[in-house]
Amino acid sequence: MKRSDFKRLILEAIEEEMGPIDEIGKFYVVMKPNQHSKKEDIMLEADVFENIPKGSCLGVYKSKSDASRKATEAILEYGRQIDELKAKMDEYRNSKTAVAEKKKAATELIKKLKK
Repeated sequence: MKRSDFKRLILEAIEEEMGPIDEIGKFYVVMKPNQHSKKEDIMLEADVFENIPKGSCLGVYKSKSDASRKATEAILEYGRQIDELKAKMDEYRNSKTAVAEKKKAATELIKKLKK
């Protein structure tokens, strides 16, 4: 296994264990008040992942360069996964074709032996 593959596996395991990266953390939102609002009613504690479906976000970053790097890694990983899936599908199709050919040859041989 290449060192880069090993490093990628470790990083994936860490991300799966810890969840998405959140460089921002919790923050406070102040809503617009109305006539009957109290301070506690309009001030909310929130975090970025509160309204984002779990598993759809890889991280939240403060710097554009960190986000760009992660986006590039994600696109490359997605491409690798698609290529791997295509290779496995081709392997499956080839083995399925090979089995069908062997079955046909065996059927013909059985017919010849029965004659």
